[in-house]
Amino acid sequence: MSLSALIFWVTYLGGIVAALFNPAVGVTLYVLVYHLNPETQWWGGSVQAIGLRTSFTVALATGIGMLLRMPRLHHGARQFPVPYVFALLLTAVALGSLVWGLGLSERGEYQAEKLIKLMIISFIIIRCVRTPLQYQLVVFAWLAGVFYVGYEATGGVGITRGGRLTGGLGGPDFAESSGLAVHLVATLPLIGAVFFMLRSWWARGLVLITGALAVNTLIMTRTRNALAGLAAMAVTTVLSLPRGYRFKGLAAIVAGTLLAVQLTDPAWWRRMESVKTYSQDPAAVQRIRLWRAALEMARDHPFGIGLGNFHHVVMDYVPNLTIIRAAHNTPLACLAELGWIGLLLFCAVVGLTVWRLGRVRRQAHYLPPHTEIRLFRWTSRFHLAWHATALRAAIVGYLGCAMFTTRLTSEDFWLLIALAAALHNVSKYVVAEHELEDTKVPPVVLLPPGKRESELAARPALQPTHSLIP
Repeated sequence: MSLSALIFWVTYLGGIVAALFNPAVGVTLYVLVYHLNPETQWWGGSVQAIGLRTSFTVALATGIGMLLRMPRLHHGARQFPVPYVFALLLTAVALGSLVWGLGLSERGEYQAEKLIKLMIISFIIIRCVRTPLQYQLVVFAWLAGVFYVGYEATGGVGITRGGRLTGGLGGPDFAESSGLAVHLVATLPLIGAVFFMLRSWWARGLVLITGALAVNTLIMTRTRNALAGLAAMAVTTVLSLPRGYRFKGLAAIVAGTLLAVQLTDPAWWRRMESVKTYSQDPAAVQRIRLWRAALEMARDHPFGIGLGNFHHVVMDYVPNLTIIRAAHNTPLACLAELGWIGLLLFCAVVGLTVWRLGRVRRQAHYLPPHTEIRLFRWTSRFHLAWHATALRAAIVGYLGCAMFTTRLTSEDFWLLIALAAALHNVSKYVVAEHELEDTKVPPVVLLPPGKRESELAARPALQPTHSLIP
């Protein structure tokens, strides 16, 4: 057994046991395993030999731990926030479309099963990730997975065609170039936020290396949809900053872009220049035809053609199309397969999630700049506003890319939605902790004439905890 396999098994088995006692550890391990996809790694022969479904096993152990420990939600946190309720309704419509659509396909059956799984995982994340430390550890696990994916890409692992990285890295949702590019675009703002939160320079250096590997891998994919995601992400980030910091934020984005350009090559520029001449690009022209076909499907079938059916139904709408094709546009794929109701629910999930993150960011302005968190001897800072800004930029950047690729049932998208709901619950915790700090030193209050001290009731003291124990 190789050293890499040994490290994996020690981490994995230890995490499984810990998840039974502390489901938040299970969520962290799940995110890491999702990125690594051990079954496909060169050191994953032992995993393949026993036929272990690593992600499923982690989710099962975490679910059992959640039932045994039943972590409580305090301070007004909700297990069923409004975006998650709309996500459940969207799942119900997707399952119903298999009945009233144009039949049940193998792809539709697979995507329906995946959506149910994603709703369960989201439930576990929202339930178990409740404190700043727990949320920050999940984000660290996300970045650790991206670090490994970038390390593999730089080392020559993956499938390369014509100098372009086309797949073979990480989990199944980003094992091909478009999916990998979307995932990396969404990770960049998370990297930026964590970089400024860490205290030690060695930790910041490690995060900086992760960012460099992510950018280099993104360039290696030579995926054009990344431009739309990066542009949307940059605009969202700058507008989210306070007015006095917007120029600095814009300058940082420009500087980062100039550094990233140094990693490009002539082949990358030639592919990006094809965006200007899309009318002469057969692939771009075909995508426009696919988008028109999706609108025609919605006109003919207002309630949708059924989840997963676009790939083969499109052959009836696009002349001379002999092979199955995806819609290459997430909203239009949702419209064609789930109808207008499905598209409305999808927009509600995304819109409410982005709006709530903005609300958390504004709320953080009335709180202390950061919260100190501790795990054994390791300390770090948790910045609620930075996390909310980064996560909102990640989701907007993801959606910018998703306008040119189909990501309706991609797990990384729904993980971002679940993390946004969890961060909203974490904000309740931070507010309660801030109120507790205020009660420790009673402020001097000047009573108006005729008022008595008994009329100013003190707020109840709450007991905060930075531990992982539910």
